[in-house]
Amino acid sequence: MSTLYRYADFLTSPIPENFPSPVTNREKINPIVADSFFPEFFIEESQVITGGPLFPQLKQGASLNTLTERPLVIAFYSWHWNAYGDRLLEQLKNSYAAIEGAGARLLVLSSEDKQHFARVHPEALPFDVVYDAQHRIARKVGIYRESDPIWGRVSGVDADVPVAAIYLVTPSREVSYAFIDLYLQETFSAAGLLELIGKKLAISA
Repeated sequence: MSTLYRYADFLTSPIPENFPSPVTNREKINPIVADSFFPEFFIEESQVITGGPLFPQLKQGASLNTLTERPLVIAFYSWHWNAYGDRLLEQLKNSYAAIEGAGARLLVLSSEDKQHFARVHPEALPFDVVYDAQHRIARKVGIYRESDPIWGRVSGVDADVPVAAIYLVTPSREVSYAFIDLYLQETFSAAGLLELIGKKLAISA
């Protein structure tokens, strides 16, 4: 009887009592919150998925400063959020007329490019949707980091995308409203956002 593999199951070195954690020194996401300032960004024509009031005929691109003549609602979106993403986009569609009526604009920043976004949402949308290439804006806002992926905290999300966030940005780039959902478990309140838009416009009038 061969004894060649007789001791193959025995370890040649002792097992350590504590294994080092691979995420001990990871840099976690740090979303900006209300009363801070939204970082400047620039959007090129090639990034526009759906051109609405903000980008009817974009040729030279647009910066945040040129988009905030009126209060601007900035919503991040990814279809990799599955049913959560579908519900959020539906809420934005249902709330869009009221957002415009309250005196604000809506900009949706998609983690997916035009081809992939149109594959999931082929219908025409009334508001502006822009591709956040390489999550550049999401990085600046602090809702995306490779070292702290959403799939590490939310079951069912298998893509490297930002967490959900919606901001209200004033003409001075101040964030007056912030909805941040790290675990995709919260419910966005359009009524609360609309009430705040009305208050901001009343103060500035």
